[in-house]
Amino acid sequence: SGPPSDKTRFVEFVTLIALMMALTALSIDIMLVALPDIAAAYGLADPNDRQLVITAYMLGFAAGQPIFGPLSDRFGRKPVLLAGLAGYGVATLVGAMAPDFATQLAARVAMGFCAAAPRIMAQAIVRDRFAGAGMARVLSYVMMAFVMVPAIAPAIGAAILLGGDWRLIFLALVAMAIVLAGWTAR
Repeated sequence: SGPPSDKTRFVEFVTLIALMMALTALSIDIMLVALPDIAAAYGLADPNDRQLVITAYMLGFAAGQPIFGPLSDRFGRKPVLLAGLAGYGVATLVGAMAPDFATQLAARVAMGFCAAAPRIMAQAIVRDRFAGAGMARVLSYVMMAFVMVPAIAPAIGAAILLGGDWRLIFLALVAMAIVLAGWTAR
């Protein structure tokens, strides 16, 4: 077959940007159903401590946002995005294998920090390629997908837990990072 149509390329672009932006929502909300299992695995006495898995991620994400924008202006969108996804993948693997809760929290901070790269790059790439009504159109499609992720992510996490323990959720997130990195590299 011939080259993809403009419509196909637009749909692919919007889907990629939506996945980049959804990574953080997925990384937070997919964990919600696993928090009791994570607490049990690490023998946490205080049930409130399990919430630190979410807090640690959000702290890392907040810290990464002002870093990745300037880096991408200096070194380019693609290398910074790929570096962020690689770091996210490594941090997520550490989280999957974390032998203790402190390591788990450190991995979650690193995951959040690195996940700021695709989130920031998504917005920057849309601004680079579109302006005015075109940019608004792309962002409205992306936001439709982004809003659905927090609603479906806990169900995805629950489905993964049916097949094994909470560490599989981390491996699913690694797989998503690999897909995003491969798609971006292509």
